[in-house]
Amino acid sequence: MVQSTSMISLEDQKVVIVTGGSSGIGRATAIALAKQGVKISIAARRINEGEETVRLVKDAGSDGMFVKTDVANEDDVRSLVEKTVNKYGRLDYAFNNAGMEEIMTPFLDQTTEKFDQIMNTNVRGLATI
Repeated sequence: MVQSTSMISLEDQKVVIVTGGSSGIGRATAIALAKQGVKISIAARRINEGEETVRLVKDAGSDGMFVKTDVANEDDVRSLVEKTVNKYGRLDYAFNNAGMEEIMTPFLDQTTEKFDQIMNTNVRGLATI
């Protein structure tokens, strides 16, 4: 049974990081969690869209913050976790949603740099939080 936010004490409010929270599934998840009283830390590379998600989280009745984060960068992820814990005093969950895709390119035309960027975001980025 899901409790309404009016029945949740401040001590029981969960804190969640949502990576890739500036649009799509990440934004929708952040808003849905906010409606349940969860405090949300939005992580994304796009500042304007991330701040818009925070506004939508607040409109949904919860608290949120935005931290510009590239999940492929360990220092960014470390900073994200530290800022979240500093603001909310805890971190309960991470919704590791950030990812990227590339335009279909013939194998021989793909670059090592692009491959590394995709792998660092889609594979390593999921494991860093």
